[in-house]
Amino acid sequence: MHEYVYADRILQSVLEDIGRTGKPSAVTVEVGEMLGLTRESLTSAYELLSKGTRAEGSKLKVKFAKGAVECPKCGFHGRLQLSRHLHAVDPAFACPKCGSSLRVSAGLGARLIRVE
Repeated sequence: MHEYVYADRILQSVLEDIGRTGKPSAVTVEVGEMLGLTRESLTSAYELLSKGTRAEGSKLKVKFAKGAVECPKCGFHGRLQLSRHLHAVDPAFACPKCGSSLRVSAGLGARLIRVE
């Protein structure tokens, strides 16, 4: 359900960007893969939330930013294998080298790239 939070933030940014008279045809966003969002869930949430607004009917284009993790114990820095079909990402990652808890260092953000 957290896709609705991100879709709402995106929608609010779009509405601010277009002002009172604009009507977007397409919206491009970049979301971090560590957020556990899928293109389908975010698009569906955006379509539902944009109904009745000036953004209704605009196409949401989703790009994914690669995620990375780091281990404060052994210094490992890299990517984890994420399954796109899983909706949630387990935040309790274990370091592939030493088994310690990892910290997410990239891939948690979401940003509006372009409104057409």
